[in-house]
Amino acid sequence: MPKFLFQVIDRTNPEPTEVAHEFRSLDDAKREARLALAQMACEGLPEAPLNMISVELFDEDRVPIAEYRLLLEEVSKTPPPTPPVEQ
Repeated sequence: MPKFLFQVIDRTNPEPTEVAHEFRSLDDAKREARLALAQMACEGLPEAPLNMISVELFDEDRVPIAEYRLLLEEVSKTPPPTPPVEQ
């Protein structure tokens, strides 16, 4: 079976962690990478400073194949304060 590497950045550690797995196919490896990302999100949403969790998929020769990311972005709906008018 082909070997694939997952490089994981989770919400508790901004330094990547690497894990090797064997899968029957590339499609199986991609499916597992997406599932791993979903499981990480279930454990907690991304936090600062990265506001991101990710799983990057490599083949056994460390050639990048795909990266799956979950980004958390706050979009403020409060208008900025109006500067005072000079007279």
